[in-house]
Amino acid sequence: MREADKRQPFSAALALQKKAYSLEENRVEINNVAVIGAGTMGHALAQVFALAGLQVALTDDDAEVLGTAIQRIQANLETCVKHSSVDKDRAASVPSRITLPSNLADAVSEADFIVEAVYEDLDVKHEVLRQLEEHCPAHAVITSTTSGYRVRDMAVALSHPQRFLVTHYWDPPYIIPVVEVVPGEHTSAEALETTMTLLEAVGIYPALVKKDVPGFVGNRLQHALRREAIAIVEQGIASPEDVDLITRLSFGLRLPIVGLLETIDIGGLDLTLAIHTYLLRELDRSTEPQQLIQDKVARGESGAKAGKGFYDWPRGRAEKVIRRRDETLLEMVEWLRARGFLPTPSD
Repeated sequence: MREADKRQPFSAALALQKKAYSLEENRVEINNVAVIGAGTMGHALAQVFALAGLQVALTDDDAEVLGTAIQRIQANLETCVKHSSVDKDRAASVPSRITLPSNLADAVSEADFIVEAVYEDLDVKHEVLRQLEEHCPAHAVITSTTSGYRVRDMAVALSHPQRFLVTHYWDPPYIIPVVEVVPGEHTSAEALETTMTLLEAVGIYPALVKKDVPGFVGNRLQHALRREAIAIVEQGIASPEDVDLITRLSFGLRLPIVGLLETIDIGGLDLTLAIHTYLLRELDRSTEPQQLIQDKVARGESGAKAGKGFYDWPRGRAEKVIRRRDETLLEMVEWLRARGFLPTPSD
């Protein structure tokens, strides 16, 4: 166990037995969670907190998106029940813990913990954060699910940045068991500890990012890999299909078992050093979006939603891929946990 993890965490089992999550040291209690934005991440996060027994207020300024949130949550839960990762009775109780206020002020009026999950636009996030601070209780911790904006660049919208930090979840957050927790220079120790403890309590493993840098850890790694993958296709080295085949079935296959830096240690740092002496200079070093991506977007080939990207996406294919992804991930997570490869909140 890492030195920073020697604090006594709540266990996932305790999370199911208690409605309030208390921190003895600073007397913070979490009874009510507000999630702002009911899109891909927001509705799934409402599900996570409600499944742990908390009361959740979920809102979105798009009435249509908000109106389908419970239906999407129930579909997620059905998948989880099917694969025995969630008990049927627990799943059935989730909708009763979620309210759908039509405006932000009502959603956060009694919130102890807030999750901002709106569109990835800094101006939009600034406006939402200003509204949150205006309408939420003074003790509420405010978090953002941003994929890469710095805490400091978002916190300028707040008069009290000490209660703000980033919690970057991975899609789908009700399956992927880790979240990047990123405090800013003004984030208080109490807000950080409240966030870490609550996440552990609801069954998510928090990974602390020690510096407030763009992209945090996961997306810096992920987009470095994507940049090289795009360059390989752009240069005609391999097709998109073969790039993905190699990614999935070579090093990608072993990553859940042995991480990047563990692999370096096992192979020997001297081997990595030798490879780096000739390979690094050959890798793509673009600091702007690559021309291939720019051209595809300009042609309207923006991916599954447009019917074409690197692949052709006939109607229904994306849904099948996502369903297969989620079902396989559920099985993989349980397999990894059973064999000790996955840390649990009670470790």
